[in-house]
Amino acid sequence: MTGYATEGWTDLFLCAGGAAAALCGLIFVGLSVNLRTVLEMEKREGHNSLTGRALEALVALLIVLVVSLVTLTPALDRTALAAFVLINAMCSAISPCRAVRSGRGKGAPTTATLLRLSVAAALTLTLLAAGISLAVGQGGGLYWLPAAFVLAITVAAVNAWVILVEVLR
Repeated sequence: MTGYATEGWTDLFLCAGGAAAALCGLIFVGLSVNLRTVLEMEKREGHNSLTGRALEALVALLIVLVVSLVTLTPALDRTALAAFVLINAMCSAISPCRAVRSGRGKGAPTTATLLRLSVAAALTLTLLAAGISLAVGQGGGLYWLPAAFVLAITVAAVNAWVILVEVLR
């Protein structure tokens, strides 16, 4: 087993993909339960931070799901996988960048916001490291993906908590 071929990684990708799919479903259900409250809060506050957080959570989990599915493809070329991981790294950066942009002019960000954005940035960086190291054939390759998956689940869990629990406080 190496970090540059998917053979031997099947169990990790099956587990991660299944967990991500289940968590995506739970976020959809949880958001639908609080949807009226979320939309009313956003209308009152004049910005879509809560639906943005829901999107950030879903994107993080969907990245885990699709990367897991693609890596399970038999005889997948390493370069193609590297390109796919790099595309997902770019996708993982969209929602946090959007959050930073929407927070401009609203005072200094809170410690919680900075921590949230740091974890999201770490997710993007680990995906970049995985994709680049896969492409060049050194530096870890697939060994970066478990860290990216843990970070993605962390991003999703924190955002889901805010959407499902903090909204009702």
